[in-house]
Parts: sequence; C-alpha cells; structure tokens
Amino acid sequence: MPVGCVLKASLIYTLVLCSAAASEQWGESLPPVPVWSVQGNHYNIGLQIGSTFRSRILSAMKNNTFFNDRMLPYNQTTEGSSLYSAYFDTASKRYPQYMDELRGMADGTQMKFSEVFLWNLKYEWKLLLEPRSGTLPTPSCTDIFLANGKSVMVMGHNEDGDTIDITTGYIIEAQIMEESGRTEEFYAFCYAGDLCGKAFGYNGKGVVTTVNALFPKHVNTSAMARNFINRATLTSSYEEIQKILQEVPCSSGFSLNVGTFKGDMTISNFEVAPSGVVETKVKGYGYHFNMYLHSDVPQYEDPSSEHRLARVRELPPPTDARDITTILGDTEDKKYPIYRTATPPDTAVTLATGLFDMSKRMFYLFRGNPADTDPVLIPLPVLH
Repeated sequence: MPVGCVLKASLIYTLVLCSAAASEQWGESLPPVPVWSVQGNHYNIGLQIGSTFRSRILSAMKNNTFFNDRMLPYNQTTEGSSLYSAYFDTASKRYPQYMDELRGMADGTQMKFSEVFLWNLKYEWKLLLEPRSGTLPTPSCTDIFLANGKSVMVMGHNEDGDTIDITTGYIIEAQIMEESGRTEEFYAFCYAGDLCGKAFGYNGKGVVTTVNALFPKHVNTSAMARNFINRATLTSSYEEIQKILQEVPCSSGFSLNVGTFKGDMTISNFEVAPSGVVETKVKGYGYHFNMYLHSDVPQYEDPSSEHRLARVRELPPPTDARDITTILGDTEDKKYPIYRTATPPDTAVTLATGLFDMSKRMFYLFRGNPADTDPVLIPLPVLH
C-alpha cells in the first residue's frame, strides 16, 4: 500500500488528538495538534504550510526573544551579514530544493525570505552569539529504544520544547512530486517556521527518525546548518542517511535515531558533530538525551539531560512498548523529570510523545503523559 494512502487515513485520527491529562503548569488539557496534508513540488508544499499555519509561524517568531533581540539586529551588521551569506551559499549549493520550501513558506506567511531562512539558523547562531562556560539549559528530548530481534523493535520519543511550541507546532503529511519524477512522502511533527525533520516522523521508504538536539562547543560556520540535514534525512532510506551524514559536514550537532520497518528491522543512533559522525547500533535496551554519549565531543552541560539519564538508569530496563511509555511518562525527579511540564527550574514542556512499534507496524501518538494517556493509533505503511 502506498504511504500516501496511510497518511490520508491518519489525518482523520490525528485531527482529534488532544489529551485529557492536564499539565501541572498549565492546569488545562494540551490543545489538539493540527494536521495538514500537502502535495506538490518543494515550493508548493512550503507555500501551503506557510499560508495554512501563518498565524502559528508569526506567533512563534514574535515570541522568540533571541531571534528578535539578537539574531535580527546582528544580521544587519557586517559580521552577521557575512555569516548569513556563508550559510546561505552552503545550503543553496547542496539543497536548493529545501531553499525552495523556505521560499514557499516565506510567500505563504507574507514574510521576507531572509527572515525565514535566518529562523532556520537558530541553533548555530545561539551557540555562536551566546556561548556559555557553564550549563546550557535548553528544550530537549528523550529517546528510549528496545531492539530484540523481530519480536520487539520499538522506539519511543518525548518531543520537548518551549511553552510557545504547545500552540504553534503542527503535523505535516506530505507527498512531494518533482519535475524529474522523484517523489518524497513523510509524516512528521514540525516546529513553526522550521523545515520539517527536526522532531520525529516516518517516511515512504520504511524509515522512522527522531532527533535530539546536541550542543557542541565548536561551531563550523562553513558547514551545513543542522535543519537542512534533518530535512534531508527525514525522507531518506537508512543507506541514504548514512551517506548524507558522512558526506555533509554539520555546522553544529544533533543525535539522529533511525529505525527501519521495511525488510530487516534495525535501530541505530548517529551522533553528529562538526568533527564527524559516530553510528551506534542498538542491541537490546538503549536510550539517548541531549548530550553526546558515544562521542568524545566537547559540549555544553545540560542539567536536564544529566537528571533524565540518571533517572533512566535507576528504572528497570523495559521489556515491551508499555514499559517504554512508563519510562517516558516518569515524573519522579521533581527538578528535571523525564516527562516535562515547564515547572521551574525546568523550562521545557513535553509537547507530544511518539512510540514507533516497528515489530507490530504501529505508530502511537500521545498528546499528554504517555504513562496514563490513550494514544492515537496510526498504522505504519505496508511497503514491498
């Protein structure tokens, strides 16, 4: 069955996605996550996303202090303009199709392209303009893996973000058709104004991807901004992902978790830094947070990641998908819990949880604590 058929069916389910479980900080149910189906070439899908979610994109940008107070003014300086041009040239040469997506998004939101492109450089510019010698508290994510042959192959992911992302995020199901005849299909949770691919999703090539932000102390301004690499891997096969991460140097860093549900089921973690990439095959139980675990990369400390790692190591190893949702919903650590509610000193909130049970070919989407919230069930596409 083509993935597009499954995506169209999933739209009905996800439009009603909301949680009866209340956030301690918000005191209300989290609002539904809107879903939009887009088709066309890269420019057209960007245009559709921009016009449909214009108010969300504008709200996200308006409420981002760093973007307005630091990035926009710095971009008007000679040094900032030169930095912008370097990233622009790198992205244009390697990924003109994704630049077209941003041009479409800019037209859809009635914004300047330069501002939309700059918005997609936030991670790199944050590290460059606000280097920290101590801790770096950031919105983050948690991943739990269980890979026991064909019987149990599960990836669980908490998508954590800023509180503004509760009301500005959205889900995109896309079918992209290029003039060359090449097609792309994906279903992904997306951040307002960003290229899709930096959260979690799956594609028509039988691949699941989830992402953890990482914060290396070194930034390579001659390399590719991570948002563009995340967008490229979102629609790639496992072999294509390996090639991309080896061939395209990354300006900053991220952790990419890749599961395959076509043919042999596997789970791999890729830790990406300006210095290179390290792949780790998951055998049995695994996990990842917002810190380098398998690579010797100088990085900023994240107290939340350190607390979440310590808590996971205290808990019994999972044996099935239900155990993974219990871990992802854990709130025992009151300062920096695994399931997050933006309760100080923690500043992030868990926006959604995606559980990919590849052994059962099911995707479970939670908008609330996965330990006690009913999910939306979406069948993963049957591929041949």
